[in-house]
Amino acid sequence: MTNTASGPWRGLLAIGLGAGIAPMDFAVNVAFPAITAAFALDVASMSWLVVSYVLTYASLMLAFGKLGDIAGHRRVFCAGLLTGTLAFVACGLATSYAWLLAGRVLQGVSTALVLSCAPAMVVAVCGESRRTWALSRYSMMIALAGIAGPVLGGVAIQWLGWAGVFWFRLPVTLLALWLLACLPAVDARPATQRFDVLSAMLLAGGLALLLLSPALWNGVHDLLPFVAAGGGIVSLMLFARRERRVAEPVLPPVVLRDPELLAANLVSVAVNLVGFAIPMIVPYHLARIGGFDAAQMGLLLAASTVGMFAGSMATPRVMQTLGQRRATLLGVALVALAQGSIAAWTQTPLLPPVIALIAALLLHGVGIGLFQVSYTDLIVATLPQQNRGVAGSLAMLTRTIGVIIASVVLSGALQMLEARNLAAGQAANAAFNAAFGTVFWTTTLLLGAVLVLGCLRTTRSLRSP
Repeated sequence: MTNTASGPWRGLLAIGLGAGIAPMDFAVNVAFPAITAAFALDVASMSWLVVSYVLTYASLMLAFGKLGDIAGHRRVFCAGLLTGTLAFVACGLATSYAWLLAGRVLQGVSTALVLSCAPAMVVAVCGESRRTWALSRYSMMIALAGIAGPVLGGVAIQWLGWAGVFWFRLPVTLLALWLLACLPAVDARPATQRFDVLSAMLLAGGLALLLLSPALWNGVHDLLPFVAAGGGIVSLMLFARRERRVAEPVLPPVVLRDPELLAANLVSVAVNLVGFAIPMIVPYHLARIGGFDAAQMGLLLAASTVGMFAGSMATPRVMQTLGQRRATLLGVALVALAQGSIAAWTQTPLLPPVIALIAALLLHGVGIGLFQVSYTDLIVATLPQQNRGVAGSLAMLTRTIGVIIASVVLSGALQMLEARNLAAGQAANAAFNAAFGTVFWTTTLLLGAVLVLGCLRTTRSLRSP
């Protein structure tokens, strides 16, 4: 895809609207309490609503990114939008939790197709010389979609019930398809490479099994998680062996050989693991303790994506002032500070509760936006230009790995801590409130440790000749 006479904004609008159906999925978090009640589920069971969706697109994204590099990013992107229309209909019509989970898997396939190629498309639209600016504006559009998602989702729940969080995205998907069809330029790429289906299957299967293993954990003596993890390791080992034999590997060798890149990927996992505690757990506190309805929760949670918009917009200037590495660490620091603010929110509030929550959510969003743009820029700049689909997919993969771990570990930890507090004789609200605070203090300490290690690494790098 190339620039058009009307400038890059027309292409950015089409891409941002299409990719925006993924961050609009935050609307599903607003519907957690309603879905829990509709299907008579407990909090731990709700993790599968996240896992089935996120695990699917996390395991497929790298393979689809490579497919986009070979077949054309726009073709793969449009295929994702078409799949999304089917997925939203399937979820909206679900009459059982199993049916809903099947629809979420199909939605995960759609998201993998769309997000794997979106960053490559925005850089192509704006030009290589404006790469950071393009990624910043793309992140801003994703943030706007994240703002609209919880708000529109909350309203849709009021009108259509829990299924409204799926139905309202159907016209958005169709509009994005129409806008893309109207664009005159395409990213035509000669089909000189062959897509290695076996490598893609080994990679996707290995990632899926590894990411699934923590979700299967039910007790100390349960062997199923270890079987899944072992199968995932074997599949990835076979993938690595095949990669050494093919002329065009799915993953460029630099992904595993560059220590700077490896460290950035691990930090991304940690930031998103910790950061997902807010959309995963805060809605339950707002519903149970605060008594907020779905529309009110959507408005409050939108504060985080407002902050993400601001952080994404400021990233090019911050990177120009501080440099890429320090800008990334500043994003980590802001997320850690937001987590600590949420932890203190229900215990020793310095401000009225709602104002304190909004301030913490805004800070969280600014940190996420700043970190994600600077980190993605690092990945895209490091990998070869012909692997732009893989680069964008890798940036999203580390993010979603953190989300998957968080959705399993944090919800389970919250339920376990609440049960322990209830057994100790605490009242229901007090037991939940104490468990909520423990989870957020723990995640704050975890990200604080990551930040300290990152600062030490940066200091050593600056001192070295």
